[in-house]
Amino acid sequence: MSWITRCVRDSGFAVGAAVLATVAVAQQVAVVQGFECRSDDPSFRLDANRVSAQFELTTAKGKREVVFRGAMQPLASAPPQLIVWRGDSTHLPRETLVVTLREEACRAAATHRAVLSVRTGEAMMGCCTLRTGYDARIAPAANFTTKNPDDWARLLPDLLPAINLCVAREGNRVKWVSRAAPTNQGTSVVRVVETTGTSVDCIADLAGRGTPKIDAVGAAEPPLPSAGNPRFYPPRDPPPLVNCGKLERVVTKSGAVAGYLHYDPC
Repeated sequence: MSWITRCVRDSGFAVGAAVLATVAVAQQVAVVQGFECRSDDPSFRLDANRVSAQFELTTAKGKREVVFRGAMQPLASAPPQLIVWRGDSTHLPRETLVVTLREEACRAAATHRAVLSVRTGEAMMGCCTLRTGYDARIAPAANFTTKNPDDWARLLPDLLPAINLCVAREGNRVKWVSRAAPTNQGTSVVRVVETTGTSVDCIADLAGRGTPKIDAVGAAEPPLPSAGNPRFYPPRDPPPLVNCGKLERVVTKSGAVAGYLHYDPC
C-alpha cells in the first residue's frame, strides 16, 4: 500500500493570529496530574487523576471498590507542597472522598503522605507518588498550515474522519495513532498502536463512511517514514499524560477538541 501526500483543504480547522502568537511563546511546564497512594494498615489503594479516583479497601470483611468523580486542587502557596482532592462516589450509597497530600518523605520511592476519609468516622493514612504532565487544557492549538512537509500531521484535517472511524472500530484498545496517510484509492491507512504495544493498520474511507479493515503489522515489517512523531491521541478524559516534547490540541472551528498531537515523545 503506497503512501502519498495531498494538499490540506479547509476542513473546519481554524487558527487565528492569537493562537499563532501563543504557539510561538508558550513554554509548557509539567504540573501535577494525578497520584497513587497505598497503605498496608488498613490495606488500601487510591489512584486519582484530575477528574476521577478509584479507591480499593481490603479488610477482614472483604474488598470494597468505589469510583469517585471530583477535582484536584494543588495549594501552591503552602510550603511544603499540599494537594487536596475531593469528589463524590458515582454509585449509591453516596460517599465523599477527601484526600490531603503533603510533600513528605514516605516509604520506598513515595514523595508524599496522604490523609484520606471516605465515610464518617473513617480516616486513614498512606504513602503516595505523583504523576506530572503538561496541562492539556491550555496546550497550544495545532497550526496545520505551518507544519513541515515531512510531518504526516499536516494532513490531519483531511485524515480525521478516517482516523475517527478507526478509533471507533478499535475502541479501548487504542493507545495512540502513530501515522496516517491517504492512498490513491480514496482511503487512508491509519497505523494504530494498541495498549498491548501491538500495531495494526486500519484502512478506512477518507470520508469516514463504511466499515474499516484491520490488518496486523508484522514484527519484521520496516517502520513507516516519520511514524510515531508526532503521536495522535484521540480526545479522552482525562487527556493524555505527557511531560516531555510538545503537546498540541487539535481544535475545530466550533472550539471542540478533536484530539492531541505529541511531538518528540520521550
